[in-house]
Amino acid sequence: MNVKDELKDTTEKLRKQREELSVKMHLASMEVRDEWEEIEEKWEEFTAKSKQFYKEVEPSLGEIRTALSLLGSELEAGYQKIKSALKHSR
Repeated sequence: MNVKDELKDTTEKLRKQREELSVKMHLASMEVRDEWEEIEEKWEEFTAKSKQFYKEVEPSLGEIRTALSLLGSELEAGYQKIKSALKHSR
């Protein structure tokens, strides 16, 4: 799998998780909502860096890929944390 396909797959996976949780946020506690706001900021950063990645693939591939991987991991961990909190708050 090439770098663009890998990023596209990661972005789609995160987008689906984000959409799932977005629908459930109205039931969440204030603590979970605060966590969601923090994750939303990271999502905005992730999508902005993804766009940057596509514009500058060749010259800065390594640096951007590392940053996106880290943000993607943080997003995935944050979504899992919120998902877990939603399950326990019912």
